[in-house]
Amino acid sequence: MKALQPSSGRPIVTALAIWFAHFMVIWAASEIWPHQWTANAVAWGATAIALLAVGVHDVRLKARHTDGRLPGWSYRIARGSTAIATAAVVFSALPSLVFLP
Repeated sequence: MKALQPSSGRPIVTALAIWFAHFMVIWAASEIWPHQWTANAVAWGATAIALLAVGVHDVRLKARHTDGRLPGWSYRIARGSTAIATAAVVFSALPSLVFLP
C-alpha cells in the first residue's frame, strides 16, 4: 500500500497568483494610460498571457495527479482555484472590451 504524500498549497496559490499578476498589470495600465487604446492593448495582451499561464498550470496539475504526486482532494481544490482564476482573468479584462476609448 502506498503512503499518501503530504500536499502543499502551492498549486492553489499558483493559480491565484497568476490572476493577481494579471490584475495588477491591467490596473497599472489603466492608471498609466487612462481611457487610451494603449491600456486596452496591454489588457488584451496580459489576458492572453494569463490564460496561457493558467492553461499550462492546469496541464501540470493533471500530470502531477496522474503521477500520484498530488492527492485527489488537493487536486480537486487546485482545479477549483484554476477555474476561479480563469473566470477572474476573463472578468478582469471585460472593462477593456466594454469601455472602449
